Amino acid sequence: MDSDMAVPQLDQFVLTVRNLANSADNRELTEYLSKQSETLHKYITNLDSVLEALDVHENSITVLTVLGVKATAQKPPDIPGVQYHTAIATQINDFVVTISEDELRVLAEPLANVMKSMLTNLGDMEKPMSAIPIIRRAICKLQEKPYQLTQLHCLLCQACLMSNNLKPALSLLDQDIYVLGTDEPAVTFDPKFFLSYYYLGGVIYAAMKNYSRAITFFEIALTTLLPMLSQIMIESYKKFVLVSIIHLGTVPALPKLSPALIERVLKPVCQAYLDIIPAYQIGDPEELQRTINKYHDVYLRDNNKGLVKQVVKALHRKNIHKLTNTFLNMSISDLAQRINLPNIVEAEEHLMAMIESGEIYGKINRKEGTIMFNDPPKKYEDPSVLKKILDEVTNKISFSSTVRMMDEAILINPSFVKKTSSEDDGLSLGQSSSKSYQA
Repeated sequence: MDSDMAVPQLDQFVLTVRNLANSADNRELTEYLSKQSETLHKYITNLDSVLEALDVHENSITVLTVLGVKATAQKPPDIPGVQYHTAIATQINDFVVTISEDELRVLAEPLANVMKSMLTNLGDMEKPMSAIPIIRRAICKLQEKPYQLTQLHCLLCQACLMSNNLKPALSLLDQDIYVLGTDEPAVTFDPKFFLSYYYLGGVIYAAMKNYSRAITFFEIALTTLLPMLSQIMIESYKKFVLVSIIHLGTVPALPKLSPALIERVLKPVCQAYLDIIPAYQIGDPEELQRTINKYHDVYLRDNNKGLVKQVVKALHRKNIHKLTNTFLNMSISDLAQRINLPNIVEAEEHLMAMIESGEIYGKINRKEGTIMFNDPPKKYEDPSVLKKILDEVTNKISFSSTVRMMDEAILINPSFVKKTSSEDDGLSLGQSSSKSYQA
């Protein structure tokens, strides 16, 4: 070890981990590292010298542990935050690049925890985009197959949402998942990574207005068989309701989810969202707005205000559809009045968007301020209709396969079920619905 480190405790730490790394049993090393957190935090400014003294291949667990301490410890006061956390991100990236795929797969879960701290710090520095290539690189090394879900998929989605740069996540989200984690016998796959991935993936698809895919992702998060209901599942249900109304005009029944569970847990905590359903189906914009005003603070707290606004727009589109069945042409001002829009400019924006998307067929005469509605082409003569049908069928088959795969993984993995049921992560099926929820 370098002589410039005049810290006997760290000298001893390096010697001990080197000796333990040569042991065939990693449990003793893991146990030792868990007891050294206080020492490592105390000498945070000296940890770079510790890293230099360790061989990353022979001491990969220790190196990752030290990086985790650096990522979670309070930064030294004499170093600017951006400089400090960017340097740690670079060290984590170097770690990912240096060690082999097999070495990294054994450390998948602790690596996810370290990278989560890295992302939080970069987010606080308003630099979350810097984490995206590091996380993507790690996912590529962890994956043995492109359809394999890793512990870092959800973290990449989070980084993309934090940086408002959603496209980097699409290459992963568009790939259907059939394998969880790794085949390493010592590595279990925590369900929080699965649920977080499908919840955050649903959020990304909803933000990109790919509502069909968003619904599928929220459904998967909701219909996975787990011994308890988590906060992620509750948040998925709230967005599932809103996105379903926007895209389908109704909320489909959830497959495999017990009706008793819905009644006892989901409905009481999601009433603000369930009340939107009848208000929307009535078709009265004023009634819908009254419901939205009533629960305004709830939607704001849940970060669902944007989706609620889309519900209002969906109702306007629904009412425009009704008018196309009644009138061949009409003035845009009359249309705006009938569907309760504030002015003809907004009415014209709705009409243009619906014509461009193929929701309605018509032609706007701006000079006269009128809209002429046309009959749609014969449904099955349009190749885009056939493509849409095939896409929907493929989507549902994929959804069914993914849910079945997750259910089977839980049923045949006793340690997995034991791990989930031991965590206080929400509401057990046998508990009272008054319990508080933890993400």
